[in-house]
Amino acid sequence: MDIPSLLRKEALWSRHRLVTLLFLLLILPAFFAATTAAFGTVIPEDAPVGVVAENESVTEDEIALVEGGLTLFAEPRVYENASTARRALHREQVYAVLEVPPGLYDEGARNATFTLIVDGSMVPFEQPSKAIQGIAGGYLDREFDADVTVRREVVGGTHSLSEYLLPVFLLGIVMLFAFTYLPYNLARERDVLDRLLVESSLDAVVATKIGYFAVLMLIPTVAFGAAAASLNYSVTLFVPGAIAVLLLTFVYLAAISTSIMILTNFDTVGRFLNVAVLLAAITFSNLVYPVGFFSSVRREIARLVPLHYSMIVTRSLTLKDTSPALYGDYVLGLVGFTVVTLLVLKLSIERYKRTI
Repeated sequence: MDIPSLLRKEALWSRHRLVTLLFLLLILPAFFAATTAAFGTVIPEDAPVGVVAENESVTEDEIALVEGGLTLFAEPRVYENASTARRALHREQVYAVLEVPPGLYDEGARNATFTLIVDGSMVPFEQPSKAIQGIAGGYLDREFDADVTVRREVVGGTHSLSEYLLPVFLLGIVMLFAFTYLPYNLARERDVLDRLLVESSLDAVVATKIGYFAVLMLIPTVAFGAAAASLNYSVTLFVPGAIAVLLLTFVYLAAISTSIMILTNFDTVGRFLNVAVLLAAITFSNLVYPVGFFSSVRREIARLVPLHYSMIVTRSLTLKDTSPALYGDYVLGLVGFTVVTLLVLKLSIERYKRTI
């Protein structure tokens, strides 16, 4: 064949795959370009900071003044007592807690020590918390006659960046498997699925596949755990609660990716859509950087994404010595979302049955 004939053949091939090419060459690049705006900064912007009285002697006026000062560089949230504030810290609702000492307005008060409490497992927030410590100290020292000192207290132990990233990468493997390998497997077995319908229901086939792959997710968990042990990392990946959340996460992600494949009739477009959903989930769920690093709009978006809570619970249970009950409402929300995704999957299967 001469070159013009080869070009006509390629043009004919492209015409039959116009939707796929438009998705790859136009829609997907435009999506990537738009999402780059989400990474405008990695410096904490209006990070949520808890404000709590050190004891009952602290007045409301003192709390109000401290709260107003923090508004200049953070998002202050006043808590009634220290235990509630620390609970919010462990649940990543705030990223630091400032304890206000009493007697700031007392005549003759010479020294006042504030305590800035940060969670040692929030490794990316370590250096920014030192900046907050310095800024808060400067502001408070100007506002009160006493000589103000802001003391930084790290709770929950300290971790290296490698230890912090280990549960992040593990969840990343779960996401990658759910949105790439599972759709590839479904597309490859498209013809086989139609034949299987003669002997079994599509519901059973899909449920078996998702269940089998969910069990396979235990393999990277063991591998990561073994690597952590050999490197002497202070990370406990074999926590039952963390493993349960990882498996639950895979189930709802697999239900989403399988629904997409079924609704697109197992076509190549479905695999591209799953990759797009994967990238969007990574972008907007704040898996690496805490939501306190971004604007209030980004925080609200992240808190609407279930993966954000999967990451919080997994990271917390593997890095912190906390009880799973502390995240009970998060897990309940994940269970509810999983039920919704399975319902959507069921409806997708019923629609597919009517089309074949």
